[in-house]
Amino acid sequence: MRGGLFGIMAGAAALFLSAQPAGAQGTGTLTSKIELERTAAGESGQEPAKTYVNPTVVVPGDRVRVTLTFTNGGTEPASGVNIVNPIPDGLVFDGTADPAAFSVSVDGAKAFGVLDTLTMPVEGGAPRPAADTDVTHVRWLWPDAIPPGQSRSVAFFGRVK
Repeated sequence: MRGGLFGIMAGAAALFLSAQPAGAQGTGTLTSKIELERTAAGESGQEPAKTYVNPTVVVPGDRVRVTLTFTNGGTEPASGVNIVNPIPDGLVFDGTADPAAFSVSVDGAKAFGVLDTLTMPVEGGAPRPAADTDVTHVRWLWPDAIPPGQSRSVAFFGRVK
């Protein structure tokens, strides 16, 4: 599924790089990295070990990690950094490694919250609980300032459709 991988990476890169962190516009850069998760058998009684590699081919069901790194290139601390990232079309949201100050949107980034508290409208019925497949965007609102020249990274996971 080379075309699918290219679509995921091209779409993700275009959206990640165009994001402008609030309170740090013009002073920071946002980069992204997409890696394929591989699981190796663990030793007796141990959890399987996970590694992340640069993907060459992905297939439906593969899990990928999307790492976003904000670097403050300014001369002052970057405060109020707000990273909002759409879920690429070829992926279904599958959690985050960085839950602090994290929320999701299921309505195209109009509103954000904890997934367990969000609902989806149902025509002619009561709203249903939102699921991973409903997530359209992820967001981190960092309460602490990022010093000049420093970086901070966060990651979320997705399953290839």
